[in-house]
Amino acid sequence: MTSLSGTHTPLADLDRLQALSEQYARYSRSAGGLSSVFGGLLCLTMFGIALTMELNQSAKVLLAAAPLFWLASKELLRRYYYQRAGAALDKLSVNQHRLHNGLTAFVGLVTLLILAAGFWKFGLAGFLALPWPKLSYFLIVAAMPLVVWRWLWSSSDFIVGVSMICQSALIIAGSHYQFDFLGAYMIFAGLFSLLLGIKEHRDYLQLRRELLQRSRDPS
Repeated sequence: MTSLSGTHTPLADLDRLQALSEQYARYSRSAGGLSSVFGGLLCLTMFGIALTMELNQSAKVLLAAAPLFWLASKELLRRYYYQRAGAALDKLSVNQHRLHNGLTAFVGLVTLLILAAGFWKFGLAGFLALPWPKLSYFLIVAAMPLVVWRWLWSSSDFIVGVSMICQSALIIAGSHYQFDFLGAYMIFAGLFSLLLGIKEHRDYLQLRRELLQRSRDPS
């Protein structure tokens, strides 16, 4: 940043460096970049394959594991690409923390209702004696609040992450979303994450160019 005379001012430089540091720190949890692109593609792929193809049980397990691949990509990209210059934790605002806690609580409530309905329908003994695909459905649902609380910090991550986990639970149990309102939401979640991730990655490339330029010309 320069003054009207075209010369750098120390205060302006400090403000710009702080802004760059905050942008860099966003890629620790608020911005996904390529991991959001990958998540969007996986969400769309899960929906399309489950809707159009007959899958054997091995293929269902592999497709249902897509959220695990996505979470691993988030961590690997964060550590070895977006924050390879050093770890910087994104400082979330009070409102962002409240939103995250609210979303976690909401998912936790829905999870409790689903589990309670399962116990009500089958009873404890019948619940535990369910075939492993149906029992896996409930185990995946039970894991959702933990995943949201630990990894899904941004609204975009929440949208695509929960969408993939819900698909995983249905796929492993032998079902899938139809091309209806819920199916349209799965498509929306995938496209939203994909397009947002492209924008975030382009922003990061611009950020990296500016940081490299400053490192070469610190004056």
